[in-house]
Amino acid sequence: MRFGNPVHVYNNYYFNSGTYGVASTCNAGVYLERNYFENTPTSALTVIGSGPAGNLKILNNFLVNSGAPTARNSGSVAAIPYPYTVDANSSVKSIVTAGAGTGRI
Repeated sequence: MRFGNPVHVYNNYYFNSGTYGVASTCNAGVYLERNYFENTPTSALTVIGSGPAGNLKILNNFLVNSGAPTARNSGSVAAIPYPYTVDANSSVKSIVTAGAGTGRI
């Protein structure tokens, strides 16, 4: 993510994501909530290359064979401006994979 604040990233499943799952750069404000990271070396980071850092607010993510975020609750992330309901972080993988694929709605 770049520039936006807030960017709400919740109930996503990241699998074998290469080097990282979520990046917040260029002063973005990312609220990373109840996601499931599997085989992802770094779940979240705030710096890539020489660009300015971003900000993270991190809450209850599930890590399976994945690295912790390189920055925790850094900087300022604006409040989420809408009501929402989240699923349990440990259930995200089964929920996402049950509904993923061709022909499913």
